[in-house]
Amino acid sequence: MSSSLVRVLFTAALPLLLGACPLAVPSEESAGPGVFNNTTDPNNFGASYIGSAACAACHPDYAELTHAHGHGQALKRVEDAAPQYPAAGTRAGVPNPPVGRTWRDVSYVIGGYTHGAFFVDADGYVLTDGTAGTHAQWYLDFLQNGTTASFAAYKPEQTQPRAYAYECFRCHAVGAQPQDAARPQFQDGRPGIQGTWAEPGVTCEACHGPGSNHVKDPRARKIFADPSGRICARCHLDGDDPNVITAAGGFISHSAQFAELRASGGHAQFSCTVCHDPHVSTTYARSQGLRNDCAACHPDHNMAFHDDFTLVRGDYTEKLACASCHMPYAGRSNSAAGPALVGESEARVGDVRTHVFRIDTTGATAAQMFSADGSQVVKDNQGRAAVAPDFVCLRCHNGTGSVFIISAQGAATIGKNMHLKAAAPTGQ
Repeated sequence: MSSSLVRVLFTAALPLLLGACPLAVPSEESAGPGVFNNTTDPNNFGASYIGSAACAACHPDYAELTHAHGHGQALKRVEDAAPQYPAAGTRAGVPNPPVGRTWRDVSYVIGGYTHGAFFVDADGYVLTDGTAGTHAQWYLDFLQNGTTASFAAYKPEQTQPRAYAYECFRCHAVGAQPQDAARPQFQDGRPGIQGTWAEPGVTCEACHGPGSNHVKDPRARKIFADPSGRICARCHLDGDDPNVITAAGGFISHSAQFAELRASGGHAQFSCTVCHDPHVSTTYARSQGLRNDCAACHPDHNMAFHDDFTLVRGDYTEKLACASCHMPYAGRSNSAAGPALVGESEARVGDVRTHVFRIDTTGATAAQMFSADGSQVVKDNQGRAAVAPDFVCLRCHNGTGSVFIISAQGAATIGKNMHLKAAAPTGQ
């Protein structure tokens, strides 16, 4: 590890060592001169892309970490066989293409490592139920919401070929470029892919920019490094407005984390890198992927009535922690819980943890958490969002396990004093 990087990491950790809350990763100025020489130009002064293999030649440790991260597996080229994923991905894998297709009919797999997968056909179009004549989405095992690996429905209403548009693949690849008059190319010459990229997957140069100038003179530090984490918003913001938390189908959009964080009250000034090490997977290496957990800023908070409680649902076990309630699965990338897991209650369990940490204790339901058309999360007059108890308390208290049943209204009432341990929870 370089001495400059050590200085950055030490400075970022210093508030914790002194007992303070780390509101932001230090800027170039606060970290000292020369730590990051390029924090402003993501194009690295006109550099060109060299590929992640070239980066790995000098940075093997980081290469190994990022290879096991979901970013690096976001888009997989298919070579007449099922795509291969890192061994760290214990749930990962897409064993077969949709029924009636062979791997020769598939050019790329989108995902397949953390949540689910979609398929790009040989002409570059994303398969849908309406075009494939069969289920065209692959679910990975996700025991948290009761999902087992299987094919599932995806856009049966889409009967015309669905282009793999720049708006999608820009967050699945390095060096994505849309089609325009100056660049009319299709990736690999496939007419369904409306633009090009330099490398599939979100690898090193997706965040650090093209690396040719850095290779020529590594000491000049002509490589982009964003200590603020704002570059994450390019893909972790669904839409163009950072003040809108987009939603659909009764769940928060899977890529709305930046807008969620901005609407999370006291955490709104945090950068992503305060909590996350961007090189390490929080899905498959959570203890390494988190720089700071909740206790770093909230050392006096307790688990209230949930101390030492472990949720057991079939093969899934979860020792309850802060994130169990304050980062529930209110987002959806692929799957969501069905009645087998949540019964006939109003409980909702998606497959993406929300970064809206506030819990609504006013008695609002999930339906009231979203706008009338269901397209976004509503906020209060201070611009703050909150998650309804349907996503939080009812995930466990829904009548399908040994945990006692509670209504959303009852959960909201109890939740107001949850961390005070004033009295045992009673009533519906």
